[in-house]
Amino acid sequence: MASILLYFKPAHAQLIKEVQKTKYGHTEIPFQYINGFIVLDVIFQKFLPLKFILDTGAENTILLKKEIAELMRLPYQKRIKLIGSDMSQEVYALVSNATFIQVTNQPLARQNIIVLEEDYLFLEEYIGSSIDGILGAEFFRDKIIKIDYRKEIITVIEPKSFEPSRYKNFQNFDLDVISRKPYLTTTTEVNPGQAIQTRLLLDTGAGISAIFHNNVDSGLVHKGMFIKGSLGKGLGGNIEGYIGKIQSLKIGDFQFHNMICSFQSLDNVIVSEEKLIKHGLLGNLLLDRFDIILDFHHKKLYLKATKNYNKAFEYDRSGLTIFSFGPSLRQYYVKYVAENSPAAVADIREGDEIIGIGRWSYKWFTLRKINKMLSAKANKKMKLKIKRGTEILKKEFELRNLF
Repeated sequence: MASILLYFKPAHAQLIKEVQKTKYGHTEIPFQYINGFIVLDVIFQKFLPLKFILDTGAENTILLKKEIAELMRLPYQKRIKLIGSDMSQEVYALVSNATFIQVTNQPLARQNIIVLEEDYLFLEEYIGSSIDGILGAEFFRDKIIKIDYRKEIITVIEPKSFEPSRYKNFQNFDLDVISRKPYLTTTTEVNPGQAIQTRLLLDTGAGISAIFHNNVDSGLVHKGMFIKGSLGKGLGGNIEGYIGKIQSLKIGDFQFHNMICSFQSLDNVIVSEEKLIKHGLLGNLLLDRFDIILDFHHKKLYLKATKNYNKAFEYDRSGLTIFSFGPSLRQYYVKYVAENSPAAVADIREGDEIIGIGRWSYKWFTLRKINKMLSAKANKKMKLKIKRGTEILKKEFELRNLF
């Protein structure tokens, strides 16, 4: 326990407590944009510097590591069931009332938080960076937030200081705010000639472009080429589904073609008129093509396209999903291999540890850099040195378009 206390430096905590506001009632919060996730510095219980993901797709704030709660001796008021990401599997968590949380340049806030009994998400392995919790939409309730992905700045605007006339170069849209989470109505055409209206959750906690629930509307059933596999980790475990290109997605005057999207089936018990409120979600890999203003107070969304908003969507061309591990999260292993992909043909297997890429040791790479290399142009040759048990093996394959 002493070593943990030495790691969290109180000096850093003091820096975050200095609240700074501009004269217009705007407060800037710096963040890190890591592998498609918005990572914020927070001070927990007035002392402990932690890293939380901003997640507008989660209603509540969640502490992923129960050992931190135990270290800070948080009292628990009750034990609850949570529905996992497949919306069928139950997992358990503890509720702690009136916990103190402070985000950089924001006043100290008291919140109820959910403490997972076990870290089911493994976000650190997926992102390749230290992650302690999730900051839910409740934290910014009734506020207005502007997200600048390029500058890595969130601006919190008090409703009385917000002047829509200053944002004439933004398109604005009505939002549905349900359980403090924002939903946008879009037009989606998964297959040619089958456009439908879709209500999509704006989810800054998703490091993907979009997910559609393919069993809630026949227009969302993908009829082209796709890749089966795991879409990531959720509270209920692995999120199984498939990935494919859609014909188009339209948000007002903005239109995306040949967009790489994920598809997931919801549990049949959930797919009922009284329980289903969305057809899917939009994640950061689409949202980061805009400057965004989320106005929870007036239930409005403002979008301004950046210069790269219509660039081609990058995607993995190897068939590999790589996770990080180790004390500094700078070691890497194969979590999933897509069927019939270049990596599968080269006999790379789940659990293989990557110890070299080309002529270089794994120590020279970050998870972000590895993922970018695996999304390079088709026909690029990849050479991996892997460790499988006690064997050291060399594998070579060519990247190719998987759709």
